[in-house]
Amino acid sequence: MNMRLLLTILLLIRLVSAGEVMPIEIPLEGEAADRSLEMSGLAWYGDYLILMPQYVNKKAPGFYFLRKKEINEWLDGDRSKALKPGKIDLIIPDYDNVIGGYQGFEGLCFSGNKVYLLMESKNDGVMSSYIVAGAMDFKKKRLEIEQGKIEQITPPKNIKNMGYESILKHKYRLLVLFEANGININPNANAEYYTTSLKHKESVSFPNVEYRITDVTDVDGKGRFWALNYFWPGEKERLDPGKDLIFKSYEEGETHQQYAHVERLVEYKIRSNQISRTNSPPIQLVLDETSRNWEGLVRLDKKGFLMIVDEHPRTILSFVAKP
Repeated sequence: MNMRLLLTILLLIRLVSAGEVMPIEIPLEGEAADRSLEMSGLAWYGDYLILMPQYVNKKAPGFYFLRKKEINEWLDGDRSKALKPGKIDLIIPDYDNVIGGYQGFEGLCFSGNKVYLLMESKNDGVMSSYIVAGAMDFKKKRLEIEQGKIEQITPPKNIKNMGYESILKHKYRLLVLFEANGININPNANAEYYTTSLKHKESVSFPNVEYRITDVTDVDGKGRFWALNYFWPGEKERLDPGKDLIFKSYEEGETHQQYAHVERLVEYKIRSNQISRTNSPPIQLVLDETSRNWEGLVRLDKKGFLMIVDEHPRTILSFVAKP
């Protein structure tokens, strides 16, 4: 291969890797679209997409769901009609009185009909996370969280509004991730393994990544998963970002060069309980002036991803095609 051809190929690789993907909003209607719920997580229960609010409706607590079939039909159709998620009744302990400074749900994953959830609190200025378990009875549209089964997780560093926000099932264990893993604030970042009985098993090293990790997909057959990597400039002081090593290898997209916020997906791989970043380029979203606080992420088969925004600027469910 001559040098000119090699340089051309390298240039093309850089141009492709610097591309950005436009999120396609899937409009929602009904209770699930209420901004005050602050949607905080997504997960698949079979062919049902479960939408988890951070703050459930106190009078009638619940999670919400959409059928994969109706999502695909919307994507393949004229995309004009809003989708109305159904509701799953939530039987939940009185965490407001059990946990000081309780701040709601942050992440969830399923294993069969079992559900595992992460919660967060801020009590006297100290952040804490918690992991709890429950069970789904989808025929009755009912999800019940077990009474008294709760394990506290102490964050590696006390940072306002930062806790363990991502959870996935890996083989026979649960893996949870702290959301702040930048080199300046959490240089020895770890992911934590728990048993399905909610007992801590071990810590494994997690590669430093700037900004926040707010959710992850499930793990594929090759041990790979994608993570939501988000930065709102208003958190610059508390996150103290170091050099963005991802953009050291891959070029910033056009809108990422224009704005200070960051909205992207980053892929990782688990191998023998070691976690590393893969060679896949980050999937950068097309930005506009207003940043979107992406809080939930799942794969949509081989098509791409479904993502959801909490309340900033509003509830937004989107499809992001995989490049």
